[in-house]
Amino acid sequence: MKALLHFTCMVSLISCSVDITPPEIVSYSPPHNAIVQSSCPVSVCFSKSMNKDKTQKAFVLLYGEYGDSSIKGNFAWSNNDTEMTFTPELPLSNGYYRLIIEKTACDTHDNTLVTQHISNFTIGLDTIPPEIESLQPDDCSENIALNTSITIAFSEPMDTASVEKNIRLSPSVDYTSMWNTANTILTLTPYKPLLFNTWYQIDIAKCEDLSHNMMIQPVTCRFRTGSEYIRPVITGLYTTSISQNMAQTENFTIYEGANINDEIIITFNEPIDTSSINRAFIISPQSTWNSYWGNLNQTCIIHFPQPLDVNTRYEIRINTNLKDVAQNTLLNDLCVYIITNGNLSIIPSITNLECLIYEQKALTPLSVTDLGDESNENTTYEFTVHFSAPILRNSVPDNVTIQCLYGEQPEISGNINQFRWIDDSQTLKLTIAAIEGGNVYKLTFKGGTDGIKSSNGIPMQKDVWYIFYFHPVD
Repeated sequence: MKALLHFTCMVSLISCSVDITPPEIVSYSPPHNAIVQSSCPVSVCFSKSMNKDKTQKAFVLLYGEYGDSSIKGNFAWSNNDTEMTFTPELPLSNGYYRLIIEKTACDTHDNTLVTQHISNFTIGLDTIPPEIESLQPDDCSENIALNTSITIAFSEPMDTASVEKNIRLSPSVDYTSMWNTANTILTLTPYKPLLFNTWYQIDIAKCEDLSHNMMIQPVTCRFRTGSEYIRPVITGLYTTSISQNMAQTENFTIYEGANINDEIIITFNEPIDTSSINRAFIISPQSTWNSYWGNLNQTCIIHFPQPLDVNTRYEIRINTNLKDVAQNTLLNDLCVYIITNGNLSIIPSITNLECLIYEQKALTPLSVTDLGDESNENTTYEFTVHFSAPILRNSVPDNVTIQCLYGEQPEISGNINQFRWIDDSQTLKLTIAAIEGGNVYKLTFKGGTDGIKSSNGIPMQKDVWYIFYFHPVD
């Protein structure tokens, strides 16, 4: 029986709900920042039935901008103790009033307000000058984002035109102005991001409220944009063939030994805004290039889709358009010169041409060479060509020709039967048939853009030809 009674009591306790919801102020009159023509009562509407005694003690009505005196009066309640009306003992004088309801105001279950209520209103003609209650960004603040807006909060509704014409922003910024519905908060939104690492100053003066009361004191606020202010530094500048750090020498130093297929490697002390390299990197004579980034955007590789020109001096410049991710710029330009005369940029040429008859005999370019008596055995001869650099083998067959200029049997014009390369691609064995003693032959090696090229794609500068003949043997 006792157990049953205990269970019944527990169920009863659980079924009884405990009110722990705090009350709220649903509305009040006069509204915040209102201008009332004559004395009137003050009313406050709560979300719940209130403890009248504690709520009345939490009610304060002050007169004057600085709360010079407290207003006495009588309270009346209605609507199940959710609406409180305060009627002053004496009519309210013209001037500024502040309504305060402390957090100690509570409902019938002793749940108090969550926050203190403060509002103000004016009776009769408004003679109180407006003030700036807050200004964002704060004065002397730093690390301000470039896309920030400026917010100005006034103590009362303002004549918006008088405010907007009396705001000065330096350096000058174009912006849009937007007010809240009460005309107490103005937001300035710049059309473009603010300048990086720049001190801005806002000056506000002579602004008027709706009653044309003017601000007494001008307000000035300064702030600095950006998040960090360390400039980027070029720690390394190399090409594929130049291992010396060109960033550690004086500007305008000349470096030889670059090659036409080199890439340029640039390293930095911190991550870089990769898009800034497009305006910061300059090569002259101009050449098309692409950039690739690594090492958390601290290493940039400049790649040239087409080889650079052979034996050419290039100016490499990285200017102050270069920026890090915080938009700090490079302090000074870096400028060096490279010359594309490295081992892999040698213009190919024929260093020697020999013909094997009874012994090796050299031919002289651009002149006539007497190779002696023809061979009795056959009309086929082997020529050995020595180049100054490895040759792109497939560029040779279509660019070597033999022709008979004149002679006893000009119809025997010569024929190249075989191209045979030695391992290093710098030595070529030519087998030429149909060579008749008494005829004069011209052997031509074509140069130029469509001619014989090195393995790096560098063409011989011009055609090279050899004229030779054999003495006929009866």
